[in-house]
Amino acid sequence: MRLILAVATLLVASSGCREEKLAAASGTVELSPTHFDFGSVYSGQSSTIALRIRNDNRFTVPLQWSLPQGPFTASDLPATAKMGLTEVVLTFAPQGVGSFGGMISLVPEGFEPLQSFVSGTAVETPVCPQLDGCTRAVFDLAQNKCLEVALPEGSSCQAATACIENGVCVAGRCVGKEKNCDDGNACTIDVCNATLGCEHLPRPPCPGDGKCGVGVCNPANGCELAPAADGTACGPQQTCDAAQVCIAGDCVVRDPPDGYVCAQASPCQGEGRCVGSVCSRPAPSVLQPSWSYDSVGPVAPDGSSTAEELHDFVLEPSGAMSLSGFFRSAPKLRINTPESSQAQGPVRRCMLWGNRYICADYPAEVNGKVSALSLSTAETVWTFDLRVARPDLNAMTQSLFMARMAVMGSDRLAALFEAYPKTGSGSTTTQCRRYFLVVLNAKGELISASPVVDPVLDECNHPHPYGFGADAMGNLYISFSPTITQPAPLVPGSPTMVMSYTKDGIFRWKFIDHDLKGGELAVAGGLLYPENSPMAVLSATGKPAFALDEAYGRAVITKERTVVAPRVGSMSVNGYESGLNTQRWLHTLSAGQYFVSDQIRLAQWATRSGPRSVALTFVGDLLTSDYQLHAIDTRDGSEAFSCSMSSPFRTPPQMFEVGTGMMGVMEGSNTCGKCDPPFASSSAAFHTFTLPLIDLAQEPWLGAFGGAGHDHREEVLAPQGEPGLH
Repeated sequence: MRLILAVATLLVASSGCREEKLAAASGTVELSPTHFDFGSVYSGQSSTIALRIRNDNRFTVPLQWSLPQGPFTASDLPATAKMGLTEVVLTFAPQGVGSFGGMISLVPEGFEPLQSFVSGTAVETPVCPQLDGCTRAVFDLAQNKCLEVALPEGSSCQAATACIENGVCVAGRCVGKEKNCDDGNACTIDVCNATLGCEHLPRPPCPGDGKCGVGVCNPANGCELAPAADGTACGPQQTCDAAQVCIAGDCVVRDPPDGYVCAQASPCQGEGRCVGSVCSRPAPSVLQPSWSYDSVGPVAPDGSSTAEELHDFVLEPSGAMSLSGFFRSAPKLRINTPESSQAQGPVRRCMLWGNRYICADYPAEVNGKVSALSLSTAETVWTFDLRVARPDLNAMTQSLFMARMAVMGSDRLAALFEAYPKTGSGSTTTQCRRYFLVVLNAKGELISASPVVDPVLDECNHPHPYGFGADAMGNLYISFSPTITQPAPLVPGSPTMVMSYTKDGIFRWKFIDHDLKGGELAVAGGLLYPENSPMAVLSATGKPAFALDEAYGRAVITKERTVVAPRVGSMSVNGYESGLNTQRWLHTLSAGQYFVSDQIRLAQWATRSGPRSVALTFVGDLLTSDYQLHAIDTRDGSEAFSCSMSSPFRTPPQMFEVGTGMMGVMEGSNTCGKCDPPFASSSAAFHTFTLPLIDLAQEPWLGAFGGAGHDHREEVLAPQGEPGLH
């Protein structure tokens, strides 16, 4: 672009030779352009422009120059302007980041001074993600993108997993010897975690024969049967006059002696023992919080609020609880332990992955990131920035941020980024969205990234991924639905489109249901269970499998049963055969009781006859007005136990998770719990309760939130004698 800076007018001198020279001047001296912006230039690189001096006079004009300080330079500045056009090359060569600018001044002798303002911005050269040990990614300035350069065949390499040793580049891939994690103990599951290396997990309890054969594990041979101790209960007949018990390995009926255990202990009541013909047991206790934190906080002396917007938590199996909100308050990690620490700023979402706390859009000065934090110190371990890793995808957007995350395996994390698309007018249309599916390895390095494309997503109705989950093979499932509220928190509408991708981010199939309202997804045993649908979908093909007479809600699934989520205010809940629509039982509450929550979690209850899977939820009582932790035996639908809770709660329990011997509960939020994000912009209260005899369930699907870590992933237990994941 050429602009005229100034027009020098003829100056008339009063005497001598100067008068004669100026009298002969009839033209002008011009400098162009008047303003030039070099735009963005990578630090350490340079950009040039030609300054033009036009002398329309019939004589040479002497020049005096003044250049700005900083990264602007010019070589061979002319001392005179010859008749016609003279060009001067100006260079912008920044060595650091920042914005720069300055004025170029030119004084042609006998003419008015001329000026040109120049400016430029220096930015850091993008750091390219190193995708694999056998490639080196370099940023190509000419193409403005990262290019991969393969290492020579046979080069030593460091694989992106701790499970490969002595890596060597073969055909562009880092291959090597799989780490041997065998500890020689048949009573452990030996697995290799991509981040942590070898782990030796306890095997599930060995099964008995259902009578008087007790499963035991022999470190040399694995599971075996041993005779149950004499007096062990072995059948449903358990009164203090006649009980089925094991004697010398056989199940027989005997009149039990005083002291015989006739009722199982629960987290709030000791076991019952026979006294004559009566089963006597201690009075039940009330569950009291062992720790509490109210994020509303006290009122400050000046009357101002000290509330923190914390409305989500994750619970480690050990019972350590970490709290977070949605882009308002900084997360508090392991807040109920001596290791408590706090992150340095707000986040969008957080979850557990291995021994890391994974947060979206953190650090939050610019969105479009995923970071791993140390659970013990809150220090950042690694950060992935999609804007830097894939500037071509970033160029499609006006604003890039996180939508959902899901664990696909110990070495795979799925991150779905959301964006406002770039429009011709430059305006942001918040109802129109783009999505990019990213798969990361355990070090936060990019495995794949691609746009999620479908005509359903081209509708400007804020299509949003309300469901996000993965199966045991790492295949990913996303359910998109239009949004019927604006702005957040978001509420899904219909139709819903479910899409599936492989663990490497490759498209598999899609399924559209025009009557289905969006929600969470459970996946177990080769089936998908959409929250707001009665239909089960085959995870391999996306084809409908069967339907119930009711929606699943946020169901829980065991190897034997599918337990639908209770409806708030109802008195009953159904259990179905896993993988079928065959009803196996109906659990009905006692008179005056009703379900106060649709949240349901699986747990393992330790009993004298072995561990039992129970579904935990909460009920209210019209007579006492208190809340109870209610446990349903998933196999037959009977009441396992019910424990009253000390409840200085502002609301019924709204979210809870189970750990080893304890439970974490959130309540007190006053915003939408089924929106996305749930309970956004509220300040909740958090509690932990000690639950003796309760542990994490040994089941394939721990709940629609994926269990303790919100990882939205099917958990898999290895069959006896075979390696597998846990």
